[in-house]
Order: sequence, then C-alpha cells, then structure tokens
Amino acid sequence: MTLAEDLVNTYNIVRNVEKMPDVAALSALLDAHGIRPPAALTEADLAAVRGLRPVLREVFGAPDAATAVALLNAVLAGHRAVPHYTDHDGSWHLHVAAPDAPVADQYAVNAAMGLLTVVTTSGMERLHVCVGNRCAEVFVDTSRNLSRRFCSPQICGNRATAAAHRARRKATGAAV
Repeated sequence: MTLAEDLVNTYNIVRNVEKMPDVAALSALLDAHGIRPPAALTEADLAAVRGLRPVLREVFGAPDAATAVALLNAVLAGHRAVPHYTDHDGSWHLHVAAPDAPVADQYAVNAAMGLLTVVTTSGMERLHVCVGNRCAEVFVDTSRNLSRRFCSPQICGNRATAAAHRARRKATGAAV
C-alpha cells in the first residue's frame, strides 16, 4: 500500500470510525513507512497528520489528472518539500523532506510524491475509492487491466458478490 492509502484509510468516513486513535497508532504508521520523527511524537503531530487525510482523499476522487496534480503540488508547497539526494545508508537516493522536518511535513511530501508518480506515469485511472456499499477506502489499482473496484476483493468484493447472489435468489423467489 502507499503512504497516501494507508493514511486516508485510517478514518472510515462512511462509518465515522477513527483507526488512528492515538500517538502510538501514528508511531506504528510512521514505522511501517520508514519515517523517523525528528522528536518525540505529540498530540499536535497526530492532529497535523490527521489533517492531511482530507486533501489526500480528494486526490483519489479528483475528476482528472490536472486537478490531482494541482492538489498535490499544493501539498508539496504547503509542507516545505526540499528535494535532495543523500547517501546516509550507503547508496545515493532522493529524499523530498528535510530530515528535521515535522512529521506531518515528511508524511505529506512523501505521500504527495508517491501519488504524483502514479498519476503522471500510470494515469488517474489507477486511483480509486472502493465501490463497496459500506466502504469508502481508497486504493491504487495495480492490476494489469485496471479492473479492481474494491479496496479488498476478499472483504468488500465478497460482500458485493454475496449481496448480488441474495438479490438474484430473492428475485426468482428462491429461499434465501
């Protein structure tokens, strides 16, 4: 999963369920993506990172690439992107946030760069919001033929298949 997906999906807007309730959950999310906070995490960091979710969600629902890119460029500008190369681990590679940047800035610019890469190299049609009726999670469709409709074929996909089966049986008068 991408940084943007993981962050946006920490809050379910359909059910109003917070999946990143505290600083410990934020710490786990950051660890999962190799983001090292410059200082101990605080409630302010948690609030700032949660504040990134609406704009990143908006990118997944953007009507076109130009709109998505404009939103992401605004994220980069608003969170002080500082592209630079480093060899801190023995090989040269690009970083887009200063190592001492606040954690929300680090997360924002890395997520924005990831989404910009998807949009500009693979197209907007890779970004989706799940069509499951009790879901609104976002995902990047990595299938060859862009056929994914659900965030999770095993959960939302199975729910939709079961509901369609029940509806067909009901329509034919068969016992459900």
